[in-house]
Amino acid sequence: VGEFSPSQRRFAARLRHLDVRHMRISPDATRRAILIPFAAALISTSVPGAALAGERGTAQTVGLDTGSLIIDPRALNAERGLIWGGRERCDPTDVACTQGGELITAAGELPPPKRPVGYEVTDRLKMSFVVAGEPAGDVVVALWRPAAPTATDAFVRLGRGMLTTGENEEPASLERSTAVRILRNEAVVLGALRKPGGSTLLVAGQTRPQRVPVAPPKYDDDNNLSHDAAGWLSVRRGGGSFEFVLTPRANPALDREWLIIGQVEEGMGLVERLNTLPTNNYDRAPLATVQLRSVTVL
Repeated sequence: VGEFSPSQRRFAARLRHLDVRHMRISPDATRRAILIPFAAALISTSVPGAALAGERGTAQTVGLDTGSLIIDPRALNAERGLIWGGRERCDPTDVACTQGGELITAAGELPPPKRPVGYEVTDRLKMSFVVAGEPAGDVVVALWRPAAPTATDAFVRLGRGMLTTGENEEPASLERSTAVRILRNEAVVLGALRKPGGSTLLVAGQTRPQRVPVAPPKYDDDNNLSHDAAGWLSVRRGGGSFEFVLTPRANPALDREWLIIGQVEEGMGLVERLNTLPTNNYDRAPLATVQLRSVTVL
């Protein structure tokens, strides 16, 4: 662990004992608002265990899009990175950074799958992704309504931001949704809604009106398509969820719970980048925020 200078240690000690109760501050000010500038100054001068300046330092910054001066050193234009997880690791937003923070040689972009015989493209959506607050590119998917009419219609309406399942509801939308989890070489699971829509209702046992989001539609669509290649798009069999999957590799084990409704036509390189993002060990969510910033119906 790196060492602070004596003056920096004294400065840190003063921060720990700082009492803002008797300071002349506005009523809206908070202890956090006061401490951040002090801590930012401390971080900008020296970070314990920081990497050396230069390319390696940049590669070790943690790419969280919090905008916090404390968490994201890029907000300070810092030349030095942070050591996370107790040792030097790569930037989790880097395509060459994989699970455990190890740099790897990125796999080449896989070709999109061939469209199944007998299925014509009925809808196309362009999904624009942002990783750690930075534009990452687009994925264009083609859908086939005959493969799963109800499921495909629901997905298109969700992409348009027009999905409702009840009366007088604000529609749900895929816009600004985030990644749920990433199972490397198995599945990239997306669809954690940030705009769930819904309505405000009086609920039994509650004294105040409650916000009830749009319920995920259910359906009994079925087909014999298998997750036998990278680039399939699938939704939950039977519905009841807004989650959907992009396959980074062939994975027939998904056939039991997921129903294919389309495929990636453009953007397989981005699918591979999402596939290699490091995840936490709790629920396999990516360390860097993956957001579907916008969806365009082509």
